[in-house]
Amino acid sequence: MAEELTVSEGNKEEKYATLLPQLKAIIDNESDIIAIMANVSAAIKETFDFLWVGFYRVCGSQLILGPFQGPLACTRIAYGKGVCGSAWAEKRTLVVPDVDAFPGHIACSSSSRSEIVVPFYKDGEIAGVLDIDSERTGTFDSADTLWLEKAMAALGNRLSDSSDSGECRPDGIVVYCASSSNVEQCYLDAAKEMGEKIAKAGFTLVSGGGRMGLMAATIDGAIAAGGKATGVLPHFMIEKGWAHPGLTRCLDTPSMHARKQTMASLTVAAVALPGGIGTLDELCEIMTWRQLGLYHGEVVVVNTNGFFDPLLDMFNRMCRQGFMRGNVTPVSVVSTPDEAIDHIRRHIAHNKS
Repeated sequence: MAEELTVSEGNKEEKYATLLPQLKAIIDNESDIIAIMANVSAAIKETFDFLWVGFYRVCGSQLILGPFQGPLACTRIAYGKGVCGSAWAEKRTLVVPDVDAFPGHIACSSSSRSEIVVPFYKDGEIAGVLDIDSERTGTFDSADTLWLEKAMAALGNRLSDSSDSGECRPDGIVVYCASSSNVEQCYLDAAKEMGEKIAKAGFTLVSGGGRMGLMAATIDGAIAAGGKATGVLPHFMIEKGWAHPGLTRCLDTPSMHARKQTMASLTVAAVALPGGIGTLDELCEIMTWRQLGLYHGEVVVVNTNGFFDPLLDMFNRMCRQGFMRGNVTPVSVVSTPDEAIDHIRRHIAHNKS
């Protein structure tokens, strides 16, 4: 299709009737999904002059910003949060006449007054959403829903027929562990083995990316086994030179909170090895996210040399005294890296069945 758009001068229905065949041509005549999303966004924006038109792609427990037209947007949206996250969770198109009246609305732009979010699918699973914002209240109605769902159905068919899903499919296992090297050798050895096992199982190691301690040992183990290691560090740590030099990929985040959120979004499971207060912070937060349905991966503690026994006793005490939701601790406990990988594989296989 030539990079030229025909825009009807008629009413909304007439504009959509002219636009839809052109959107289908964009979708059918291009093999790259990102390019398709970019031109679909541009075509809708040019036709209707909406404030913002763009895509968010499913990536783990979050929606990640894709191609769009309009002002700067939120980069990540959690499952069930805001209009986009709610449309994903509810698996349906959401039309919001007044965003200020929508509980939990995420105000990426203060100019947005109304919104429509339309999910699109790949092989029966939501792969992302089309998000459109207007500067006026009450902009979107059943006509927008009808025509945009037709467009997203065409995109879904294209995705299902293509090896390029347009999704950010996580393939990582995040490992939380100590950045200190002043520990017994058995912990460092187990950490290196964890990295090796993750790599040999075909997963990407995701970690805090540090150059010291158990964190470095996991990275060394993954790289030595021919695997990939992604490190996620807040900018101040990168400036201090704390990143491991052997990382396959180093991601720079603006804050510690964004660091943890990014690590979770890249992964299908979380593993805790022995560590200090930072490790406990990461472990307890991912357990909380798991309990609340914000993280869908398995959470595993590798209890090397009985390190976590006192903490596990505390978790059990919380259960006995009614402080743990459902009297269930949202974590699985194993003794070795081998057991951790086996457990994660079973969890993934169970979820696919």
